[in-house]
Amino acid sequence: MPIAKRNCWRLALIAALLTLATPAVLLGFGDQGCGAGACTDCHSLTPQQAKALLPSGVDQIHRVVPAEVGGLWQVEGESQGQRFTVWVDFSGRYLIAGNIIRLKDGADISKRVELAELQALPAVRLGAAEAPVVVEVLTDVHCQHCRTLHQQMQQVVQQRPEVAFRIHLLPLMMTSAEAAALQQANSLEALERAYRQEEMELPSADTAAVEALKDYARRWQLRGTPVLVLPDGLVLSGARPAARLIEALQPFLPAP
Repeated sequence: MPIAKRNCWRLALIAALLTLATPAVLLGFGDQGCGAGACTDCHSLTPQQAKALLPSGVDQIHRVVPAEVGGLWQVEGESQGQRFTVWVDFSGRYLIAGNIIRLKDGADISKRVELAELQALPAVRLGAAEAPVVVEVLTDVHCQHCRTLHQQMQQVVQQRPEVAFRIHLLPLMMTSAEAAALQQANSLEALERAYRQEEMELPSADTAAVEALKDYARRWQLRGTPVLVLPDGLVLSGARPAARLIEALQPFLPAP
């Protein structure tokens, strides 16, 4: 979705919410605030209720869950073939549309994708075949930040052998044909030579898998590289040091 259209859609959401009264099914905080129990003991919001809050341009609400940020519902839906995540407060009076960054590790908690389709696509593996913690990575061999991230990923698998990365070639600066050839080669050595811009002779390959990856990235609004998708679908964008990667993966690592 073009930036201008996306911004107009978000503004339309906000304008529509300003005209809506608070539904009776939603509970505000009240004078006393929440009790000592779980938030869901007092508050509830179904996908149907969430869709009723939003304007008619929203085609479907896929999921409503308590957000990582207290007092908010995380609402995941679809509009015009594009996935989106917004937040509605427990009172049903306020909408937040945009990025929410977790300061501890820089994760954008507004970006969470479904993994099954990505996991079904071919990828070059960095790390042990039996590693239980697997991170999906979208990269472009002509991207300097992707090369930097790859070096940090190498350090991660050396320090934490229970982690592996599945590397997908998403052509932004490289061509689809180049991405398909590297993907078909399924060689970590060839991938690393490509990062170093070494000339190689690789047989041509069908670009169907690359086109499927491009379509996946478009639908989930993954517009740049590098991108890491954690085992719970949370998206991390950009290169980061090995120590920060390990910190982000800590919830998924086996107990010592």
